[in-house]
Amino acid sequence: MSVREHGVGDSRLMGPVSGLLWITAGIAAAVVQPLPGTPHAHPMLAWSLIALILVYGVACVRAWIDWESRTLRDHAVAIVVFQPLIALGLWVSGGVDSYLGPILVLPTLYVAYFFPPRYAWPLAVIEIATYCSPFLYSDADHSHLLLGRAVMYAAAYAGLVATIQYLKSHLVAAERVQRRMAHEDPLTGLPNRRAFDLALDAAVAAGRPFSLLLVDVDHFKAINDTYGHTTGDAVLRAIASRTRECVRATDTLARIGGDEIALVAPDASVAGAERLASALHGAVVGLLPAQGATPVTLTISRASFPDDGRDRDELLRAADRRLHAVKDERAVGSPAPASWPRLGPAGALGAA
Repeated sequence: MSVREHGVGDSRLMGPVSGLLWITAGIAAAVVQPLPGTPHAHPMLAWSLIALILVYGVACVRAWIDWESRTLRDHAVAIVVFQPLIALGLWVSGGVDSYLGPILVLPTLYVAYFFPPRYAWPLAVIEIATYCSPFLYSDADHSHLLLGRAVMYAAAYAGLVATIQYLKSHLVAAERVQRRMAHEDPLTGLPNRRAFDLALDAAVAAGRPFSLLLVDVDHFKAINDTYGHTTGDAVLRAIASRTRECVRATDTLARIGGDEIALVAPDASVAGAERLASALHGAVVGLLPAQGATPVTLTISRASFPDDGRDRDELLRAADRRLHAVKDERAVGSPAPASWPRLGPAGALGAA
């Protein structure tokens, strides 16, 4: 699993946050060194560890280490790799009486927030084991003190992880809802205008040939006026349901207006766009607003990058001109009726 799959924005945050936590720990350890009562049995080793974690922290914050592109597994492995250094830090700073105990809440917070349960709990066990590492070299007179602290540390760690995991799950769920609301049309379930704009901008920025299709529901106002807006909404939902089955996974089929649908088709040539238009026409064949009504039809126009334009505005203008050209041609050849029963001929891919 990539970091992006776990939570939006986490890939950008994990490296800098990790770096800031290491820098905080390094500065705190440096401040403690000259204080009375601080163990000084191994001063060179202590200062070497402080220098190492400060350099590593700066490297994370400055993105000298490209953590953003790494997977969650890579981040988990890095935490495991650092455990011997933390254990060494506990030994240098006094073992059972180490002053590092409180600062170990920082990696606890990091693991609890950034990792899903299947990673967080195994890492919790490993970090608790690291905290208990002084058992390996402490004498019996001090082991009972460490045992009590280890139990309390384990309980605090478990409670903190459980609490943050619970809160994070609600945060992620709320974020998904907000993203869906921001990019999804509530009536049809299709991507909305904002999502369409993002897809169109991305296709233009990619610089590869692609096609843009504009889809208009013929005489949609007549459907609303004759059968009501509830029926009109049902027609739009049915069109969305049918047409989304015709497009590729890489395409973006979006509702961009009342009865307007647009399709951004990456890597689609003119011929590919025509095939997509034909499929969209075929998808609505037999769709009736009401019993005995004239079937729903579509008018579809096309613009292709870079032939019809090299930016979004040029492409939209080209597609819009073709759409209106087809409608104008029909209006001249077959005037639109004043009442519902005749809704006009089937739409076709138009060209200006």
